[in-house]
Amino acid sequence: MFKHIAKKIRVPQTQLLIPVIVLLILVAVNLVKGPGYFSVAVTNGVLYGNIPSVFFGAAELVIISIGMSLVTSSSRGQDISVGVNATVTSSVFALALRTYLSFGDDRAVTWGVVIAALFVSCLAGAALGAFNGVLINEFRFPPFIATMAMASVFRGLMQWVSVEPGKVAPGSVNIRNSVTAFIGDGKIFGMVPDTLVLAIVVFVIYGLILAKTQFGMQVYLVGGNPEAARLSGISPRKMTYLLYANSGFLAGIAGVIAMARNGQGNLNALSLNQFTGLTAALLGGISFGGGNGNMAGVFVGLMVLNTFSKGTTIVRFSTYWTTAFTGLLLLIALTMDYFSVRRASKAVGLIAPAKHAEK
Repeated sequence: MFKHIAKKIRVPQTQLLIPVIVLLILVAVNLVKGPGYFSVAVTNGVLYGNIPSVFFGAAELVIISIGMSLVTSSSRGQDISVGVNATVTSSVFALALRTYLSFGDDRAVTWGVVIAALFVSCLAGAALGAFNGVLINEFRFPPFIATMAMASVFRGLMQWVSVEPGKVAPGSVNIRNSVTAFIGDGKIFGMVPDTLVLAIVVFVIYGLILAKTQFGMQVYLVGGNPEAARLSGISPRKMTYLLYANSGFLAGIAGVIAMARNGQGNLNALSLNQFTGLTAALLGGISFGGGNGNMAGVFVGLMVLNTFSKGTTIVRFSTYWTTAFTGLLLLIALTMDYFSVRRASKAVGLIAPAKHAEK
């Protein structure tokens, strides 16, 4: 059964062990703390409980993880800047709305204005993401170094655009009105957040593109064997540009959701989640070796991370320990992925056994 599940979501069996072990730990937590951990309640038409909160708070991370997963699967790279990119675009969105309002006191934020600001924010995110592609393609920077450096650049850019008039220190770009409140707090049937529905729609669209289209096959081919892809007429260079720009575009959507939910574009909104998408991707079966994994596995990995974080809160672990354990999960996933890639390379003869290599 375990092997069958792993095959269904295209996750190596050894990698699937990680979320299974974490879930077993959470079940043990439930037994210790009582049945309240997995409880779900409806009060005044609104869902409450730990399990709904795991899903309701995952909208931005789901969207960020999609972009990160495509980059890792195709270009064997990472986009460490995606979280900070989202904070920049959240400020761009808030700043666009505030600039519009500054032209007249009688102006109101309408849906047309919000859509225009959303377009500008996503375009800014895509441009910042594409610049990562420039560093990787044109200057031959390793993806980790390029995106880590750009994360610092984006952080400085965020601090620059968020300076309040008359203040020297950077702050937040604050704005709150009925339209942004609807985006951030609106619920379908009064129960399911609009942002979660949007995240699921984006998740399904990208999942279908990756699994059912020619473009999805090209992503896998470029990630699994760039030279074979090049001989087939597919440009890994163009794919790198496209996927990093796409990662930035999705970061723009996540930034808009974060801004609408918090009522401000803030540096700390998503900037601490630069490794969350990567961890979810690795837990879900995306490999640094490229060419494998899918969106279902990434979603499973992300839900495991959110559930794990919620579980440590329930047992009153310090937030420092929660961060440490999340980093440990990333380390374990990286280690298992390394040995998985090495084993696959040996199987096709790309790495010679040690005794033959010595000869």
